[in-house]
Amino acid sequence: MQELDNSNEQERFFVDSVKELEKVNRQLTKLTLRKEELTQQIIGTLDHEHEGQKTYQYGSWRLEVKTPFVYSLDKKKYESGDFPLPKNFNPVKESVSYAIDKRLCEQYMQEAPKEVRDALAELIDKRPGKAGITIKERV
Repeated sequence: MQELDNSNEQERFFVDSVKELEKVNRQLTKLTLRKEELTQQIIGTLDHEHEGQKTYQYGSWRLEVKTPFVYSLDKKKYESGDFPLPKNFNPVKESVSYAIDKRLCEQYMQEAPKEVRDALAELIDKRPGKAGITIKERV
């Protein structure tokens, strides 16, 4: 009987937690939208309509305003060669990126010879990331 009570209590706790998480997510969405609105209103009021960062003093507040632009490259067009840019006017820098195949890393950490496992342990840092729960839908 104790097991049944414990199970019901766990379910009640779980249901209450998920309901509260739904409520918090709705509040965060509304607050995020409001924050964006207020940010745009303040930037407009300060006449800060250019790219960059500037600190403003307004009454007892010091406000640091950042208005960056995000640049992205259409790699297919760039690599097609249809838009040849002279070297002295080419702002694109190529870079090498490394990524870890997590599945293979876990497999090799278990199956590889000791010296390989030791080398992997020296090269790769594994630590917990930020946990998250997404409520997809309520049935």
